[in-house]
Amino acid sequence: MRPRHINFLGNAAASASGLFIPIYARGLGASAEQIGLIVAFFNAFVLFSNLVFGRRADVEGARRVLRLGLLLSAVAALTQPLAFDPITLILSRAFLGFCIGMYPAALLAYATTADKLVGKFASYGSLGWALGNLLAGIVAQIYPGLFWQVFAISSGVWFLAFLGAAAAPLKGRGNLRIPFFPANVIHRNIPIYLMIFIRHTGANMVWVILPIFLVEVRGFDDLQVGIIYALNPFVQFIVMQRIDRYRSVHLVVMGLLASIATFLLLALAVDFLQILLTQVVLGFAWATLYVGSLKFLTETNPEVATAGGLFNSVLSIASIVGPILGGFLAALDYVAPMYVAATFSAIALGVYAVQVHLIRVPRMPLAVTRG
Repeated sequence: MRPRHINFLGNAAASASGLFIPIYARGLGASAEQIGLIVAFFNAFVLFSNLVFGRRADVEGARRVLRLGLLLSAVAALTQPLAFDPITLILSRAFLGFCIGMYPAALLAYATTADKLVGKFASYGSLGWALGNLLAGIVAQIYPGLFWQVFAISSGVWFLAFLGAAAAPLKGRGNLRIPFFPANVIHRNIPIYLMIFIRHTGANMVWVILPIFLVEVRGFDDLQVGIIYALNPFVQFIVMQRIDRYRSVHLVVMGLLASIATFLLLALAVDFLQILLTQVVLGFAWATLYVGSLKFLTETNPEVATAGGLFNSVLSIASIVGPILGGFLAALDYVAPMYVAATFSAIALGVYAVQVHLIRVPRMPLAVTRG
Protein backbone atom coordinates (compact mmCIF):
# COMPACT_ATOMS: atom_id res chain seq x y z
CA MET A 1 0.00 0.00 0.00
CA ARG A 2 1.41 3.40 -0.99
CA PRO A 3 1.81 6.14 1.64
CA ARG A 4 -0.97 8.22 0.09
CA HIS A 5 -3.40 5.33 0.71
CA ILE A 6 -2.27 4.94 4.32
CA ASN A 7 -2.68 8.70 4.71
CA PHE A 8 -6.20 8.39 3.31
CA LEU A 9 -7.24 5.69 5.78
CA GLY A 10 -5.54 7.28 8.80
CA ASN A 11 -7.16 10.65 8.21
CA ALA A 12 -10.57 9.08 7.57
CA ALA A 13 -10.34 7.32 10.93
CA ALA A 14 -9.13 10.43 12.78
CA SER A 15 -11.81 12.72 11.33
CA ALA A 16 -14.63 10.27 12.03
CA SER A 17 -13.39 9.79 15.57
CA GLY A 18 -13.10 13.51 16.32
CA LEU A 19 -16.01 15.16 14.50
CA PHE A 20 -18.68 14.83 17.19
CA ILE A 21 -16.44 14.98 20.26
CA PRO A 22 -17.74 18.44 21.33
CA ILE A 23 -21.35 17.24 21.04
CA TYR A 24 -20.50 13.89 22.69
CA ALA A 25 -18.78 15.78 25.51
CA ARG A 26 -21.79 18.06 25.93
CA GLY A 27 -23.94 14.93 26.33
CA LEU A 28 -21.63 13.82 29.14
CA GLY A 29 -22.25 17.11 30.93
CA ALA A 30 -19.16 19.04 29.81
CA SER A 31 -19.20 22.85 29.88
CA ALA A 32 -17.75 24.99 27.08
CA GLU A 33 -14.56 25.41 29.10
CA GLN A 34 -14.30 21.65 29.70
CA ILE A 35 -14.78 20.96 26.00
CA GLY A 36 -11.84 23.26 25.33
CA LEU A 37 -9.78 21.29 27.85
CA ILE A 38 -10.76 17.96 26.27
CA VAL A 39 -9.48 19.14 22.92
CA ALA A 40 -6.41 20.70 24.53
CA PHE A 41 -5.40 17.49 26.35
CA PHE A 42 -5.80 15.50 23.14
CA ASN A 43 -3.50 17.86 21.28
CA ALA A 44 -1.02 18.02 24.16
CA PHE A 45 -0.42 14.30 23.82
CA VAL A 46 -0.27 14.57 20.02
CA LEU A 47 2.42 17.22 20.57
CA PHE A 48 4.48 15.05 22.92
CA SER A 49 4.21 12.01 20.68
CA ASN A 50 5.19 13.93 17.54
CA LEU A 51 8.29 15.30 19.22
CA VAL A 52 9.44 11.89 20.42
CA PHE A 53 8.56 9.70 17.46
CA GLY A 54 9.42 12.15 14.66
CA ARG A 55 13.06 12.09 15.71
CA ARG A 56 12.90 8.35 16.36
CA ALA A 57 11.74 7.69 12.79
CA ASP A 58 14.81 9.51 11.44
CA VAL A 59 17.15 7.64 13.76
CA GLU A 60 15.65 4.13 13.58
CA GLY A 61 13.62 4.22 10.36
CA ALA A 62 9.93 4.74 9.67
CA ARG A 63 8.77 1.12 9.55
CA ARG A 64 8.22 0.26 13.21
CA VAL A 65 7.01 3.71 14.27
CA LEU A 66 4.39 3.89 11.52
CA ARG A 67 2.97 0.44 12.11
CA LEU A 68 2.87 0.71 15.90
CA GLY A 69 1.16 4.10 15.77
CA LEU A 70 -1.59 2.87 13.47
CA LEU A 71 -2.25 -0.26 15.52
CA LEU A 72 -2.39 1.58 18.84
CA SER A 73 -4.71 4.21 17.33
CA ALA A 74 -7.16 1.44 16.42
CA VAL A 75 -7.10 0.24 20.03
CA ALA A 76 -7.35 3.71 21.58
CA ALA A 77 -10.40 4.67 19.48
CA LEU A 78 -12.40 1.95 21.23
CA THR A 79 -11.85 3.56 24.64
CA GLN A 80 -13.89 6.64 23.71
CA PRO A 81 -17.38 5.11 23.99
CA LEU A 82 -16.40 3.85 27.46
CA ALA A 83 -16.22 7.42 28.81
CA PHE A 84 -18.95 8.25 31.32
CA ASP A 85 -18.07 11.85 32.27
CA PRO A 86 -15.82 14.69 31.04
CA ILE A 87 -12.81 13.42 33.03
CA THR A 88 -12.85 9.92 31.54
CA LEU A 89 -13.33 11.43 28.08
CA ILE A 90 -10.23 13.57 28.66
CA LEU A 91 -8.25 10.42 29.53
CA SER A 92 -9.51 8.55 26.48
CA ARG A 93 -8.79 11.41 24.09
CA ALA A 94 -5.33 11.92 25.63
CA PHE A 95 -4.48 8.26 25.02
CA LEU A 96 -5.74 8.50 21.44
CA GLY A 97 -3.78 11.71 20.89
CA PHE A 98 -0.56 9.99 21.97
CA CYS A 99 -1.19 7.13 19.53
CA ILE A 100 -2.18 9.38 16.62
CA GLY A 101 0.93 11.50 17.14
CA MET A 102 3.24 8.53 16.66
CA TYR A 103 2.91 7.97 12.93
CA PRO A 104 2.40 11.16 10.79
CA ALA A 105 6.08 12.16 10.70
CA ALA A 106 7.14 8.59 9.84
CA LEU A 107 4.49 8.50 7.12
CA LEU A 108 5.77 11.80 5.66
CA ALA A 109 9.31 10.40 5.59
CA TYR A 110 8.01 7.30 3.80
CA ALA A 111 6.12 9.52 1.34
CA THR A 112 9.24 11.46 0.31
CA THR A 113 10.77 8.24 -1.02
CA ALA A 114 7.64 6.59 -2.42
CA ASP A 115 5.07 9.23 -3.44
CA LYS A 116 7.47 12.07 -4.37
CA LEU A 117 4.74 14.67 -5.05
CA VAL A 118 3.79 16.28 -1.73
CA GLY A 119 0.50 17.62 -3.07
CA LYS A 120 -0.63 14.17 -4.22
CA PHE A 121 0.26 12.64 -0.86
CA ALA A 122 -1.50 15.40 1.09
CA SER A 123 -4.55 15.30 -1.18
CA TYR A 124 -5.34 11.71 -0.23
CA GLY A 125 -5.21 12.74 3.43
CA SER A 126 -7.79 15.42 2.72
CA LEU A 127 -9.97 12.93 0.85
CA GLY A 128 -9.76 10.72 3.92
CA TRP A 129 -10.94 13.60 6.11
CA ALA A 130 -13.89 14.12 3.77
CA LEU A 131 -14.91 10.46 3.82
CA GLY A 132 -14.50 10.21 7.58
CA ASN A 133 -16.61 13.30 8.26
CA LEU A 134 -19.32 12.24 5.83
CA LEU A 135 -19.42 8.69 7.16
CA ALA A 136 -19.60 9.93 10.75
CA GLY A 137 -22.46 12.28 9.85
CA ILE A 138 -24.44 9.49 8.15
CA VAL A 139 -23.95 7.04 11.03
CA ALA A 140 -24.80 9.68 13.64
CA GLN A 141 -27.98 10.53 11.72
CA ILE A 142 -29.03 6.86 11.65
CA TYR A 143 -28.31 6.46 15.37
CA PRO A 144 -29.05 9.94 16.82
CA GLY A 145 -27.46 10.64 20.16
CA LEU A 146 -25.29 7.50 20.02
CA PHE A 147 -21.69 7.79 18.88
CA TRP A 148 -20.14 4.43 19.76
CA GLN A 149 -20.81 3.20 16.22
CA VAL A 150 -18.74 6.09 14.83
CA PHE A 151 -15.86 5.26 17.18
CA ALA A 152 -16.02 1.59 16.23
CA ILE A 153 -15.86 2.42 12.52
CA SER A 154 -12.86 4.70 13.06
CA SER A 155 -11.08 1.91 14.94
CA GLY A 156 -11.71 -0.49 12.05
CA VAL A 157 -10.36 1.98 9.48
CA TRP A 158 -7.18 2.49 11.53
CA PHE A 159 -6.73 -1.27 11.62
CA LEU A 160 -7.04 -1.42 7.83
CA ALA A 161 -4.33 1.24 7.60
CA PHE A 162 -2.15 -0.86 9.90
CA LEU A 163 -2.63 -3.91 7.67
CA GLY A 164 -1.71 -1.80 4.63
CA ALA A 165 1.43 -0.50 6.35
CA ALA A 166 2.38 -4.02 7.46
CA ALA A 167 2.30 -5.17 3.84
CA ALA A 168 4.06 -2.11 2.41
CA PRO A 169 7.79 -2.13 1.52
CA LEU A 170 8.68 0.90 3.63
CA LYS A 171 11.75 2.69 2.31
CA GLY A 172 12.52 5.15 5.10
CA ARG A 173 16.02 4.02 6.12
CA GLY A 174 16.76 6.10 9.22
CA ASN A 175 20.35 6.04 10.48
CA LEU A 176 20.53 9.83 10.75
CA ARG A 177 22.23 11.43 13.73
CA ILE A 178 19.78 13.88 15.25
CA PRO A 179 20.45 15.70 18.55
CA PHE A 180 17.75 15.41 21.18
CA PHE A 181 17.13 19.16 20.77
CA PRO A 182 17.46 19.79 17.00
CA ALA A 183 18.23 23.52 17.13
CA ASN A 184 19.43 23.65 13.51
CA VAL A 185 16.20 22.10 12.24
CA ILE A 186 14.13 24.58 14.24
CA HIS A 187 16.11 27.59 12.98
CA ARG A 188 15.99 26.36 9.38
CA ASN A 189 12.21 26.13 9.45
CA ILE A 190 11.24 29.00 11.76
CA PRO A 191 9.29 30.94 9.07
CA ILE A 192 6.92 27.99 8.68
CA TYR A 193 6.72 27.05 12.37
CA LEU A 194 5.98 30.57 13.60
CA MET A 195 3.48 31.31 10.84
CA ILE A 196 1.52 28.10 11.29
CA PHE A 197 1.41 28.50 15.08
CA ILE A 198 -0.24 31.91 14.89
CA ARG A 199 -2.71 30.97 12.16
CA HIS A 200 -3.63 27.60 13.65
CA THR A 201 -4.13 29.03 17.14
CA GLY A 202 -6.80 31.32 15.71
CA ALA A 203 -8.32 28.52 13.64
CA ASN A 204 -8.65 26.22 16.64
CA MET A 205 -10.53 28.89 18.55
CA VAL A 206 -13.22 28.31 15.93
CA TRP A 207 -13.01 24.55 15.41
CA VAL A 208 -13.55 23.75 19.09
CA ILE A 209 -17.01 25.33 19.11
CA LEU A 210 -18.04 25.07 15.46
CA PRO A 211 -20.09 21.81 15.71
CA ILE A 212 -22.06 23.23 18.66
CA PHE A 213 -22.47 26.56 16.85
CA LEU A 214 -23.84 24.80 13.78
CA VAL A 215 -26.30 22.69 15.80
CA GLU A 216 -27.42 25.07 18.55
CA VAL A 217 -27.20 28.46 16.83
CA ARG A 218 -27.78 27.67 13.14
CA GLY A 219 -30.10 24.72 13.79
CA PHE A 220 -28.45 22.11 11.54
CA ASP A 221 -28.87 18.36 12.12
CA ASP A 222 -26.07 15.79 12.42
CA LEU A 223 -26.20 14.87 8.72
CA GLN A 224 -25.87 18.52 7.66
CA VAL A 225 -22.90 18.91 10.01
CA GLY A 226 -21.28 15.85 8.42
CA ILE A 227 -21.85 17.27 4.91
CA ILE A 228 -20.42 20.65 5.92
CA TYR A 229 -17.30 19.05 7.37
CA ALA A 230 -16.91 16.71 4.39
CA LEU A 231 -16.95 19.51 1.78
CA ASN A 232 -13.85 21.29 3.10
CA PRO A 233 -11.43 18.33 2.72
CA PHE A 234 -13.04 17.31 -0.57
CA VAL A 235 -12.18 20.76 -1.93
CA GLN A 236 -8.68 20.32 -0.51
CA PHE A 237 -8.32 17.05 -2.44
CA ILE A 238 -9.22 18.75 -5.73
CA VAL A 239 -6.97 21.78 -5.16
CA MET A 240 -3.99 19.71 -4.00
CA GLN A 241 -3.91 17.75 -7.26
CA ARG A 242 -2.64 20.78 -9.18
CA ILE A 243 -0.44 22.85 -6.89
CA ASP A 244 2.87 20.96 -6.66
CA ARG A 245 4.29 23.15 -9.42
CA TYR A 246 3.93 26.37 -7.37
CA ARG A 247 6.62 27.68 -5.03
CA SER A 248 6.02 27.11 -1.33
CA VAL A 249 6.11 30.82 -0.48
CA HIS A 250 3.32 31.62 -2.94
CA LEU A 251 1.18 28.77 -1.63
CA VAL A 252 1.58 29.90 1.96
CA VAL A 253 0.60 33.49 1.16
CA MET A 254 -2.49 32.36 -0.76
CA GLY A 255 -3.45 30.09 2.13
CA LEU A 256 -3.22 32.87 4.70
CA LEU A 257 -5.26 35.30 2.59
CA ALA A 258 -7.94 32.67 2.08
CA SER A 259 -7.89 31.90 5.82
CA ILE A 260 -8.74 35.52 6.63
CA ALA A 261 -11.67 35.36 4.22
CA THR A 262 -12.85 32.03 5.65
CA PHE A 263 -13.21 33.19 9.24
CA LEU A 264 -14.92 36.44 8.29
CA LEU A 265 -17.39 34.56 6.08
CA LEU A 266 -18.12 32.04 8.86
CA ALA A 267 -19.12 34.86 11.16
CA LEU A 268 -21.50 36.28 8.56
CA ALA A 269 -23.00 33.06 7.09
CA VAL A 270 -26.51 32.27 8.34
CA ASP A 271 -27.91 29.42 6.24
CA PHE A 272 -26.78 26.01 4.99
CA LEU A 273 -25.68 27.13 1.51
CA GLN A 274 -23.68 30.05 2.90
CA ILE A 275 -21.91 27.77 5.36
CA LEU A 276 -21.09 25.41 2.49
CA LEU A 277 -19.50 28.33 0.64
CA THR A 278 -17.24 29.02 3.62
CA GLN A 279 -16.05 25.42 3.43
CA VAL A 280 -15.06 25.84 -0.22
CA VAL A 281 -12.92 28.84 0.72
CA LEU A 282 -11.53 26.98 3.73
CA GLY A 283 -10.65 23.98 1.56
CA PHE A 284 -8.62 26.19 -0.77
CA ALA A 285 -7.00 27.93 2.22
CA TRP A 286 -5.77 24.79 3.94
CA ALA A 287 -4.79 23.03 0.70
CA THR A 288 -2.42 25.83 -0.29
CA LEU A 289 -1.17 26.51 3.23
CA TYR A 290 -0.53 22.87 4.13
CA VAL A 291 1.09 21.82 0.85
CA GLY A 292 3.18 24.98 0.83
CA SER A 293 4.43 24.16 4.33
CA LEU A 294 5.18 20.52 3.49
CA LYS A 295 6.99 21.49 0.29
CA PHE A 296 9.23 23.79 2.30
CA LEU A 297 9.99 21.06 4.85
CA THR A 298 10.70 18.27 2.35
CA GLU A 299 12.78 20.45 0.03
CA THR A 300 14.86 21.99 2.80
CA ASN A 301 15.53 19.22 5.33
CA PRO A 302 17.36 15.88 5.13
CA GLU A 303 15.75 15.13 8.52
CA VAL A 304 12.26 14.93 7.04
CA ALA A 305 10.64 13.03 9.92
CA THR A 306 12.17 15.31 12.56
CA ALA A 307 11.15 18.48 10.69
CA GLY A 308 7.70 17.03 10.05
CA GLY A 309 7.35 15.95 13.66
CA LEU A 310 8.20 19.46 14.83
CA PHE A 311 5.71 20.89 12.35
CA ASN A 312 2.99 18.60 13.69
CA SER A 313 4.02 19.54 17.23
CA VAL A 314 3.59 23.22 16.45
CA LEU A 315 0.12 22.42 15.09
CA SER A 316 -0.57 20.59 18.34
CA ILE A 317 0.59 23.50 20.50
CA ALA A 318 -1.74 25.76 18.55
CA SER A 319 -4.46 23.16 19.01
CA ILE A 320 -3.93 23.37 22.78
CA VAL A 321 -3.85 27.14 23.10
CA GLY A 322 -6.60 27.77 20.55
CA PRO A 323 -9.36 25.61 22.09
CA ILE A 324 -8.74 27.01 25.57
CA LEU A 325 -9.00 30.59 24.30
CA GLY A 326 -11.92 29.66 22.04
CA GLY A 327 -13.80 28.00 24.88
CA PHE A 328 -13.63 31.13 27.00
CA LEU A 329 -14.48 33.42 24.08
CA ALA A 330 -17.45 31.21 23.16
CA ALA A 331 -18.79 31.52 26.69
CA LEU A 332 -19.35 35.19 25.80
CA ASP A 333 -20.30 34.88 22.12
CA TYR A 334 -19.95 32.04 19.59
CA VAL A 335 -19.04 34.48 16.80
CA ALA A 336 -16.20 36.21 18.67
CA PRO A 337 -13.63 33.43 18.00
CA MET A 338 -14.22 33.80 14.25
CA TYR A 339 -13.28 37.47 14.19
CA VAL A 340 -10.25 36.78 16.40
CA ALA A 341 -9.18 33.95 14.08
CA ALA A 342 -9.32 36.26 11.07
CA THR A 343 -7.11 38.73 12.96
CA PHE A 344 -4.63 35.99 13.83
CA SER A 345 -4.39 34.91 10.18
CA ALA A 346 -3.61 38.50 9.20
CA ILE A 347 -0.90 38.65 11.86
CA ALA A 348 0.51 35.33 10.63
CA LEU A 349 0.72 36.75 7.10
CA GLY A 350 2.67 39.76 8.33
CA VAL A 351 5.03 37.69 10.45
CA TYR A 352 5.67 35.25 7.60
CA ALA A 353 6.37 38.05 5.14
CA VAL A 354 9.03 39.43 7.49
CA GLN A 355 10.58 36.07 8.42
CA VAL A 356 10.85 34.74 4.89
CA HIS A 357 12.97 37.77 3.93
CA LEU A 358 15.11 37.71 7.09
CA ILE A 359 16.02 34.01 7.02
CA ARG A 360 17.69 32.34 4.07
CA VAL A 361 17.84 28.54 4.05
CA PRO A 362 19.56 26.21 1.58
CA ARG A 363 17.31 24.24 -0.74
CA MET A 364 17.97 20.55 -1.35
CA PRO A 365 16.52 18.19 -3.96
CA LEU A 366 13.67 16.05 -2.73
CA ALA A 367 15.41 12.94 -4.02
CA VAL A 368 18.14 13.10 -1.34
CA THR A 369 15.81 13.38 1.64
CA ARG A 370 15.74 10.45 4.00
CA GLY A 371 13.14 9.12 6.47
